[in-house]
Amino acid sequence: MKARRTVPKAKSKRKVPSVSAKRARRASHSLNASPFKSLTASVAKALQSDLVTARYLPGTKLRIAQLSEHYGVSPGAVREALSRLISEGLVEFTEQRGFRAAPVSKAALMDITRTRVLLDIHALRESIRNADVNWEADVLASHHRLTKCPLLKPGSRRVNDEWVGLHRDFHRTLIAGCGSEWLVRFHDLLFDQTERYRQLSTAYEQIDRARTRDTPGEHAAIVRAAVARDAKTAARLLEQHYVTTATLVIDSQSQSALAEEQLA
Repeated sequence: MKARRTVPKAKSKRKVPSVSAKRARRASHSLNASPFKSLTASVAKALQSDLVTARYLPGTKLRIAQLSEHYGVSPGAVREALSRLISEGLVEFTEQRGFRAAPVSKAALMDITRTRVLLDIHALRESIRNADVNWEADVLASHHRLTKCPLLKPGSRRVNDEWVGLHRDFHRTLIAGCGSEWLVRFHDLLFDQTERYRQLSTAYEQIDRARTRDTPGEHAAIVRAAVARDAKTAARLLEQHYVTTATLVIDSQSQSALAEEQLA
């Protein structure tokens, strides 16, 4: 009698996920993560605004638990937002001290101003070189909106938030035709840094130097030169505009002992 030959059972193969299944899982993960990312972006924007407008003074400890409660978001979203703002120079972090509002100094303000002059003058020249009727119309419209908004809040020495937004739009429109997204991005970053210094001079309740300066006249002169395609004059006026702002901020800060401590 012949022995029966036993045929070994084939081992079951582990099911390998298809490419489409892998993509579906990645898409699902992306969808689940997107609310956190958008929330982080919203918190970063709110924090950026509060830092630029001097809600948090230089050196202020930015406690994650307090910020989480204030903005109504998770500590993780706050931490991620603060980390983003480090690259913009508005927040600093050390292992010993944690997150803090970035310090300020006279030297840093002048460095910011010099960099603004170098980049924005080049961007303005390029915008004028590339100018068309649409850019000209945008410049005139943004300037008109700015002239219709008061610089200071009614009955206050604080700068009007609406004017700040319109002022930002005006300067951005001037250089928007430069053809470089990077130049516009650096313009935005440096504008916020300068605005922070100017807001700090108001936050410290310094003498309001804006009343002794014809800011609307400076803007109007820049616009006239720009729409006339006079790049040389427009560049010179824009440089004077930036340098005057920095000089007045430093002069006003020097009147306060607190400011001297911060801007040493």
